[in-house]
Amino acid sequence: MNNLSPFPADLRCAPVSATAVIPIRHAVLRQGKPVSTCYFQGDDEATTQHWGAFENGLLIGVASVYAVTRPYATNDREYQLRGMAILPEHQGKSIGKRLLTVLENALKSNGVERIWCNARTSAAPFYRRLRYVSEGSEFEIPEVGPHWRMVKTL
Repeated sequence: MNNLSPFPADLRCAPVSATAVIPIRHAVLRQGKPVSTCYFQGDDEATTQHWGAFENGLLIGVASVYAVTRPYATNDREYQLRGMAILPEHQGKSIGKRLLTVLENALKSNGVERIWCNARTSAAPFYRRLRYVSEGSEFEIPEVGPHWRMVKTL
């Protein structure tokens, strides 16, 4: 890290392929489960975007966004964030914040008005710090755990 930025000086965020996100999803979000659980519906849709955070050229974090409207929402100019994951040895360095900021700016520049996610309860404070707002009550995703729906206007 340098003295002017909380991010590592050599951190780069850029689009990646759908297959590039799988190993990090597996290592962080689906550890101990079959790799097949890391493939999400919509991964190969033309409107889906996959993003990676690179440090020294190595992929260390990923996030994907899908053209999916929240249940009961009427705005079709929103995307769902899924599969946000930073390798454990790189967590706590603001890499997730940087990746999400770059991704949100790209969506906003393409006319997307809102982003939402089903955040693990343990990750909800991270999203709240980035101005995401909880919507509804905590709920359980089977075999994954407790979550909150969180929304941010871009």
